[in-house]
Amino acid sequence: MVDALVSKRKLIVFGWVCLLCIVLFSGTAKACRLYGVISESLPDGLLEKHLVTDPNSLKELCRLGNKDGWGIGYIPIKGEKASIVRGAIRASADPGYDKLVQSLEVSKPQILIAHIRWCSSGCCAHGKDAIEDPHPFYRDQDGKRWIFVHNGGVSIERMQKLIGEEYLRANPPNGSAIAACSDKVVDSELYFLYLLKNIEEHNGDAVKGIMAAISSMVKKGEKDSMNFILSDGQNMWAFRRNTQGVLSRIISLYMPFTLYYLHDPSKGYSVVASRYPTKEQGNWIAMQDYDLVVFNGNQPPQKITINPFKE
Repeated sequence: MVDALVSKRKLIVFGWVCLLCIVLFSGTAKACRLYGVISESLPDGLLEKHLVTDPNSLKELCRLGNKDGWGIGYIPIKGEKASIVRGAIRASADPGYDKLVQSLEVSKPQILIAHIRWCSSGCCAHGKDAIEDPHPFYRDQDGKRWIFVHNGGVSIERMQKLIGEEYLRANPPNGSAIAACSDKVVDSELYFLYLLKNIEEHNGDAVKGIMAAISSMVKKGEKDSMNFILSDGQNMWAFRRNTQGVLSRIISLYMPFTLYYLHDPSKGYSVVASRYPTKEQGNWIAMQDYDLVVFNGNQPPQKITINPFKE
């Protein structure tokens, strides 16, 4: 009996060691990367630096493994509907990515959300440069175009149950109008729909809706990373929740489920990113689990900590 118990424990330890070796030696970019910025007037060169040339820009991070396309949603003037440009080729190898960033440097949108993908759900042809990144997802609702990007994974089955058949029939996933995604739903889009449903149920109050959605998901057992950036064309919200559980925590040490934000009042912008683009962290603030940060124009960001178990 004792020998069997010892053998079982050894097997468990061996399994953990093997898993850690896989994580440590198979690269550290097995996750999507997010970026969002809001400003009345973006400083010259900011997008070029953060998206292309800085040591930890999205383009540079893409070289580490984000092989499944890119997407950028931008609002030229707050209140207008977002335009979205996507690429199937990884950002580090796609001239179209650099060309778009250069044009946005000139036009200076007031809100921009960007995403580089490591696909894990739905329409996915990993590493083949074959399917455009469906992020940012979009949805026109109440005269606004909402856009959303996510880093992590949520249970498709759980999200479908939380959303409910009636709401899904009225608001079916659109796969970002990408043919390959029309019948292969991405978990992130269901997450997006559930957030919007809760915002509707709270009379358009985004903070209350987000808090309600996160609380319900956690109480129903969601344990994966839930990081996102969301915009309604006027404001921007960012949320961080790392993977949960002991084993997940160990794995997450080597995976980029982080979010950092920065407010620069002198230059009039606020920005949030999976990784600070600069070599050093500097004034970038690391978001903690269950932090929701609200960005509104040139105002200082407001941080709210969600307690999902508070009634």
